[in-house]
Amino acid sequence: MTPRRDRSVQAVVLAVFATAAAAETAAILGAGRSPSAAQFGAAAILLPLVVACRLLPLHIAYKRKMLTDSAPLFASALLLPPWLAGVVAGGGMALAEGSGRGPGYRDIRQLVFNSSQRLLGAVVAAALFESFSGASLLVPDALLLPAVLAAAAGMFLAGDLLLLAVITAQLGRGVLRDWLRDRGDVPYDLALYVSGFACALVASFHLWLLPLLVFPVAVFHRALHDRVTLRVQTREAVEALADVVDMRDAYTFEHSKRVAAYSREICRTLGLSQELADEIVAAARVHDVGKVGVRDAVLLKPGRLTDEERAEIRQHPDIGARLTGRFPDFGRGTAYIRHHHERWAGTGYPLRLSGEHIPLGARVIAAADTYDAITSSRVYRPALGDDFARAEMHRVAGTQLDPAVVAAFFRARAWPLPEPTGAHGLVLEALPPAVA
Repeated sequence: MTPRRDRSVQAVVLAVFATAAAAETAAILGAGRSPSAAQFGAAAILLPLVVACRLLPLHIAYKRKMLTDSAPLFASALLLPPWLAGVVAGGGMALAEGSGRGPGYRDIRQLVFNSSQRLLGAVVAAALFESFSGASLLVPDALLLPAVLAAAAGMFLAGDLLLLAVITAQLGRGVLRDWLRDRGDVPYDLALYVSGFACALVASFHLWLLPLLVFPVAVFHRALHDRVTLRVQTREAVEALADVVDMRDAYTFEHSKRVAAYSREICRTLGLSQELADEIVAAARVHDVGKVGVRDAVLLKPGRLTDEERAEIRQHPDIGARLTGRFPDFGRGTAYIRHHHERWAGTGYPLRLSGEHIPLGARVIAAADTYDAITSSRVYRPALGDDFARAEMHRVAGTQLDPAVVAAFFRARAWPLPEPTGAHGLVLEALPPAVA
C-alpha cells in the first residue's frame, strides 16, 4: 500500500471511530431509563457469544469461512437499549479482535475499525427498532415486522457501507460495482439475522433459554465442519489425481499448479469476484485430470499424432468434466474444464464454441495453459522464453484466445503489448501434439 493510501485508510478508521464514539455518547445521554436486570443478564450472555462467534467461524466450503457474530449482535439490538447494544458489540469485537494479535499498528487499526463498525451498526439497529416498536418484541405483528426489518437494514447497511469506505481508501478506486456484483453471501446474512431474531424472541420470554441455544448451535457447527472436511478431502483427492497425471510426463510435472497460479493472476487483474475467481482457479488446478483416461503411448508420444490418437487425446476435457461433475465443490468449474480447449474463433473442441459463448473460466484457463505450454520444457524441445510466449499469445489473441483475457495476463505480468504482427496463427497447433 502506498503512503497516500495508508493515510487515507487511517483517516477513514479515525472517522469511523469518532462517529461510533459520538453515537454511543448520544445513546447514553438519550437513554430514558436504566436497563432492567434481565437486559443486563442478556448482555452478559450475548457478549461472550459475540466473541465466540467471531473466533469460531463456520466452514461453509473449501477454504471459505463465514463469521456468525451477526446473529448475537442482531439479538443484542432487539433486546437491549442502544447504548448497551453498542457496548456488547464494540466490547465483544474488541475482545475477539485482540485475542492472539500482536501489538503492531496495523493490527490496532483493524481492531479499532472492526469494533467501531460493529458498535455503530448495533446502535443504529437498536435505535431504529426502539423507534418503531418502543423497544419491545411483545408488540402486534403489524408493528413488529417493520421494526425488525428496519433494524436489520440499519445494521446491514451501516456495516457494509463502512467496509466499502475503508476498502475504497485501501485500493484507491471505487468498489461499489464489485460489491453489488459479489453478493453471494446474502443468503447467509439473512439466515444469521433470522437466527438473531429467533434468539431475541426466545430470550424475551425466558432469558434462561438463551444459553440453551448454544448446544444446538455447537452441534450444527460440528456437523458442518465434518461435512466441509469430507468435501475438502474429496477435492484434495481429485487434485492429487491431477498431479499423478502431470507426473506421467516429467516435463509437465506441476503443470496444473502453475496454470492455477497464472489463472489466479488473470482473475485478479480482471477484477473478478472472489467466489468466481476461486471457481476458476479450482478448475484450473485439475483442468487436465481427464488425461488419466488417455494412454501413455498417446500422451507421451514425441512425434505427430495420428487422427485416431488426436481424437483420443481430445476426449480428455469431457472425461475431466464427467469426473469433476460428481463433486459439488467444482460447481460451474466443470464447464470450464470441459471447454478449456475451445478457441475464440470457434475452431476448438469439444463443441467448437466461439467468442463469449465459451465460459469465461475456460477462456482464462486457456490463456494460462497456453503460456505454460510454451514456457515449459518438453521431451521434444527446451522451454521457450517469455519474449516468444508474449509474441505468440499476442499473435493468437482474437483467433485462439480471448483478447481481453490475454491483455489481462499481460497486465498481470507487467508486460508491454508488442506491436501487431499482422499474422494469425494457432499456437497450439504449431507446437508438437503433446501440447494440444
